[in-house]
Amino acid sequence: EDFIPSLNAIAKWTAANPRHAAEFALAHPAGFATAEMMETIGKEWAKREPGSALTFAAGKPGAGGDYLGAAALKEWAGRNLREAADWLAGADARTRNRFSPAFVEAWAKRDANSALTWCESNLAGSSLAQAVGGVMKGFAEKDVAAAAQLVVELHPSPARTAAAVTVAQKWFPELLSDKSVKPEAITWLSTLDNESLRRVLDEVRWGWATSDPKSMAAFLAGRSEAIPIDAYHLLASQLTRKDPVEALAWADRLPAGRSLPVGAGAFAEWQISQPEVAMKWLHDLSATDPRQQPFLQEAIRSMAYQPQAVERLTALPAAERAVARTVIEGLKLPEEGRKSLLEALKSH
Repeated sequence: EDFIPSLNAIAKWTAANPRHAAEFALAHPAGFATAEMMETIGKEWAKREPGSALTFAAGKPGAGGDYLGAAALKEWAGRNLREAADWLAGADARTRNRFSPAFVEAWAKRDANSALTWCESNLAGSSLAQAVGGVMKGFAEKDVAAAAQLVVELHPSPARTAAAVTVAQKWFPELLSDKSVKPEAITWLSTLDNESLRRVLDEVRWGWATSDPKSMAAFLAGRSEAIPIDAYHLLASQLTRKDPVEALAWADRLPAGRSLPVGAGAFAEWQISQPEVAMKWLHDLSATDPRQQPFLQEAIRSMAYQPQAVERLTALPAAERAVARTVIEGLKLPEEGRKSLLEALKSH
């Protein structure tokens, strides 16, 4: 179920009896292999009888029918776009909504604007959003920059958001990639409406933070209203692992409402890996520095969940132990653990 075998024989099997091949594959599910088999069957069946392949797929709910139908429709659209469009336009609404994303994905490789017009004329609601995402997927494979510009021209809507996410998936690096983000991709982000920007960052933030943290840091430093704070915390964590002091300096430059909580989270992570160095840095801040109290409180919250919690907390100076007692009283710790920590702090 976790591996895909060679599928050379599936095409021959489908040519001999496509319906039997499809029915047998559906009756014996095998994870990834079944998905690949259904796509192969759909493609081969559509070379001979695309209408029959799609009618069969439409009558099979579930992922198997989806794979077969999408593959068949893409194959048909690649050979005769008008026939495929006519079949889909004449299908019932449920079938049209189900297979439209695959159809317009194939169409968009030739003419994205016409594919978008078809979507707007034949679909609505979530089906329209999914299909527009399909358009952008096909168009982005051909020209990602042009697809991004087409997103800019759309009115803010769920469809535009779905399109933006699809383009971003193609344009931004994947997790653990060593590629940097292109400047034009970052500029494009700034043109998006708030909802599209939030959804795009949810999708690309891990890959961006690990592959090109500097460009992400510059982008986030200039915005705050549309960006979930989780994106800031994620990047701060990545920066802290490389250079904690620089990470804290970056957090300090963030807009109001982001600076202190993001910096506190970064400091708490630093004190886990380098407790003595981190706490010395905190103690060296001036008494009037606004970071003093929130950073200490967040560090204490982090310490409370560590295996060496008692040792770390009781080693704090007396004034900080008093802060620790207040913080721990408000934490959602197991009652026995909370009681143990408070007693240890009280006895010192």
